[in-house]
Amino acid sequence: GIPLLCFEHAAAAGADAIAVDSGGAIYVANSRAGIIHLFFPEGDPLRALRIAPQRNSEGPFLFSIDADGRIYVPDPAGGRVQVFNSRGLLLKIWRILPDTAEKDAHPFAAVAGDDGAVYVGDAAGGRILKFTRDGVQSAAFQPPDSGDVSRLLGLAVAARHVFALRGFPLRLEVWSEDGHREITDTLGDRLSAVESAAYIAADAAGDLIVLDPEARRVLRFRTHLDLP
Repeated sequence: GIPLLCFEHAAAAGADAIAVDSGGAIYVANSRAGIIHLFFPEGDPLRALRIAPQRNSEGPFLFSIDADGRIYVPDPAGGRVQVFNSRGLLLKIWRILPDTAEKDAHPFAAVAGDDGAVYVGDAAGGRILKFTRDGVQSAAFQPPDSGDVSRLLGLAVAARHVFALRGFPLRLEVWSEDGHREITDTLGDRLSAVESAAYIAADAAGDLIVLDPEARRVLRFRTHLDLP
């Protein structure tokens, strides 16, 4: 829990999302203002890129960078995902289709996986959508017992698994890359009192780091994905 780096910048004042690329560069997003600030690993500013502003959007906002430097940014209000190159040039726009009930998509997360896929979280339908990096949808993950799908709050990808946080009350789902739900867990009910979004990240070993914003704490969980 000891910080390895601390720096101050005006971009942090309204920031609501952060990501790191494979080279250690730091990306800080202000989704309401529609801007992502890019910093060198040491904290020095490099550049900024414009994204679709989310002035009326609430809840989590999760973007990511793949190994080639492409940046995947959700546009919840527009029902789409924007794809930028490492210089901030818009390359593609992926339209996210409505769900089977014709409910308009509200993509809040676009997470690049090590398998070459990008996983998009749809807050409106509770769906996890799997895309190729060319923008072709190849799968959709939904709980097999879903009649009333709980709200999708967070999404992370690591160790050949997809981690989804749903609520309320909060629970964790662990999916294989081909769409099989392997684990459902309440995380020991440690987050049961959280009424706002909790944020998750996963490392290469599959361990989870969970931000509990109401308690102002960070929890780390070992997933033991190798156990039968």
